[in-house]
Amino acid sequence: MHRAWILFFLIEEGFALAQRTKDLPSDHGAQTPNQNDCGTWVRNINGGVFTSPNYPTTYPPNKECVYILEALPRQRIQLAFDKNYYIEPSFECRFDHIEIRDGPFGFSPLIDRLCGGKNPGLVTSTGRFMWIKFTSDEELEGLGFRIKYTFIADPDFHLHVGGLLNPIPDCQFEIGGWDGIIRSSQVEEEEKVKPGDALDCIWTIRAPPQSKIYLRFMEYQMEHSNECKKNFVAVYDGSSAIENLKAKFCSTVANDVMLDNGVGVVRMWADETSRLSRFRMLFTSFVDHQNRNISKSKTIDRRQGNLEVRKS
Repeated sequence: MHRAWILFFLIEEGFALAQRTKDLPSDHGAQTPNQNDCGTWVRNINGGVFTSPNYPTTYPPNKECVYILEALPRQRIQLAFDKNYYIEPSFECRFDHIEIRDGPFGFSPLIDRLCGGKNPGLVTSTGRFMWIKFTSDEELEGLGFRIKYTFIADPDFHLHVGGLLNPIPDCQFEIGGWDGIIRSSQVEEEEKVKPGDALDCIWTIRAPPQSKIYLRFMEYQMEHSNECKKNFVAVYDGSSAIENLKAKFCSTVANDVMLDNGVGVVRMWADETSRLSRFRMLFTSFVDHQNRNISKSKTIDRRQGNLEVRKS
């Protein structure tokens, strides 16, 4: 089933976290969000549109809106700007501007930074995510923009003889049960990534039915601490969708994480210069009865910040 999501987020410390959502009806045409909103999202199986606040009238001052687009695997995202386009011009677009990045994060590779009155034409991602931020300062507002987004086939994936698609290169692990260990060393052991290449791997944890997940780092070291663009470990609660981000660690310390769902996702990113980054994590499944963490055969006690697992 063809699905595509566009999520609009407010920024906190350079990383987009979900602010609020609103589901609009979809059809075979594009849907326009409430023009006074800056932080809604639109669902449309065939793409859609989004606009600057108040479009087609002047956008307000002191606005910051982040739009995150996601297509299906093997698809790319294409933006088409409406002909009525104007953002306050400035040298290097230092004031009002649109910033477009090739990925789902504020630190993804920059595609372009736009302002002025010249229509940018078509803008295309190289993958299935695109991060877009619109910023206006305290003075000299303009008409703004209306952008239509569509999803196109990724030309890097070709058909084999017999019509089978090439597999998407990945580094993924599945693990389940009441408890277990997740190790970054699995990547080398199972030769998921070539030595010297950047690492982007996902561990999916599936707890038994009706249970939740508790995560504790037993080992954690980032080769380039406090440089999230180079290496980090992220934890998602329920799925790997960006709105389910629970915690992200790239400094010298990683804290325990309690999830609200029975599915947890751990993602590790390390660029080519950060392959010595590593972690080892204990996961424990439990059932929460009247605020007491009780599983079929285990009880989790948290005493003085320590996690103990014992049979009941």
